[in-house]
Amino acid sequence: MNKVLKFKVGIEGLEDKIWRVIEITDRLTVADLAYTILASFNSLAYHLYKITYKDNVYDCRTNPKETVYDEDKISAISTRLSALDLKENDTLEMEYDYGSPTTFEITFLGYEELENYDDAKNYPCIDEGEGLGMLDDMSSDELKEIVLQTDELGYSNHSFTPGYQTNKEYDYRKYDIKEDNKHLKGLILLIKNGYEVK
Repeated sequence: MNKVLKFKVGIEGLEDKIWRVIEITDRLTVADLAYTILASFNSLAYHLYKITYKDNVYDCRTNPKETVYDEDKISAISTRLSALDLKENDTLEMEYDYGSPTTFEITFLGYEELENYDDAKNYPCIDEGEGLGMLDDMSSDELKEIVLQTDELGYSNHSFTPGYQTNKEYDYRKYDIKEDNKHLKGLILLIKNGYEVK
C-alpha cells in the first residue's frame, strides 16, 4: 500500500513566516521532495542541493561518488522516500546553493494510506502555506533581513529578477496557494529535467 507523506517545510529563521505543508507519495524519491520544495518556494533551481537525515547526506548529483568532497553521499535521485523509514516528528535539513545557502528545516508530520493507486496523480501538492518563497543567490540570513524590513516598513522595497527578466517586487506576504498548486507539477518536471537529464 502506498503512503502519502506529510512534511512541514520552513526557511531557517523564517519558519513562522515562509513555510509549506507538502504532501508527497512515498514512492517518489528524496530528489522529488527537493524539487517540490524548490518549485513551491519559487527557486530558479540552478544550484546544488543536499538533504541530510540521520547523518546521511542525500546529494543531487547523478553520481555523488564522483566529487571532490570527503563526506560520503547517497544519491537523492535513486533513493525512494519509503527507504528512509521516517517516524513522526523526525527532522531533515535541505541546503540549497552552497555559496549563499538557503536552508530548509523539514519536519515529518506523518502519513496516510493511499487506498486508490490512481489518486497518486494528485501528489505532490501543497496542503497549507504562507510566505512567497526564497530568492536565489541569497542566503537565509539575507532573506530574513528583507522580511524583517518589510514587516517594519509595512511594505516591500526589494525587487528581484526571476529568470533574468524584468524586475519584480518581492513581498513575502503575497503568497497564493491556489496558484502554487496550479503550476506545481509542471515546475517540478522542469526542475527534475534540469537536475537529472544530461
